[in-house]
Amino acid sequence: MPKNGREQFHGLGSMYCRGATAIILTYDVNLPQSLVELEDRFLGLTDTASTDCLFAIVGNKVDLREKGAVESQEKEGCSPVLAGGGSASPKVPKQVQPEDAVALYKKILKYKMLDEKDMPAAEQMCFETSAKSGHNVDLLFETLFDMVVPMILRQRAQGLPQTVDISNYKPPKRTKSGCCA
Repeated sequence: MPKNGREQFHGLGSMYCRGATAIILTYDVNLPQSLVELEDRFLGLTDTASTDCLFAIVGNKVDLREKGAVESQEKEGCSPVLAGGGSASPKVPKQVQPEDAVALYKKILKYKMLDEKDMPAAEQMCFETSAKSGHNVDLLFETLFDMVVPMILRQRAQGLPQTVDISNYKPPKRTKSGCCA
């Protein structure tokens, strides 16, 4: 049976998190299981991130929630209308609430043994976005940018290396038989 994308590339996660200054964790606001899977699959991967790594918890696909509300009302013969008489796109109840994302953020901090007082507030690091419409995407990246740049500047001021020196690298000697001994 073929694996889905999340399963197929799960093993690469720790490589992408290695030394990370910020990690964006995304789930589908319409699928509670996506938040559960995010927690189950991700916590262990944070071990390779930098000790002061920032974590953003992002609920995506809020546009589908709104679209689903309109479609379901149209099927029932109703038209979404505001009290003032104008048309609107009401939201159906979310499957995953912002409080659930905040709880995951706090679990990550606890897992990483980070003090909540030393980290950005959960409400500042949990977002709801739509990649399709662009809703809150700029806010997400601007927030992270505003937090990450000072961290990088502080690391540079402390003289922490930003690159790996490979000038002294010596390739292994080849055997006469080629690649196999």
